[in-house]
Amino acid sequence: MTTKNAMQSDRQKTSWKRATMRSARLPTCGMWISPCLVAATSTPGAAFALAPSVPMFGSYFPSWLLCLFAGIVLTIIVRVVFIVIGLDDILRWRVPAYMSMALGLTFFLSLAIFGR
Repeated sequence: MTTKNAMQSDRQKTSWKRATMRSARLPTCGMWISPCLVAATSTPGAAFALAPSVPMFGSYFPSWLLCLFAGIVLTIIVRVVFIVIGLDDILRWRVPAYMSMALGLTFFLSLAIFGR
């Protein structure tokens, strides 16, 4: 067998291996993203609901922004109470604790006031 024929048969073998490997692969995540997005956005009331906004000072503010501001103010009040009763000195990681408290209060206010 000549070298040219040997090279061609090697190419045919590798191309056949690639073709069988492609067909034997499991579906990847990318194939499922599109149907999942279609299913999530086609449910009634899930995808295209308007964000609640609150009219203030002649314009509309998003509710999450007001809840975030209120959550930060409540966290400052809770921190002052913690300082007065001496609980602030016991906290090891104050910044993550107060950030978590602010986010938790923000989510709670958003759920309690706007139902979202």
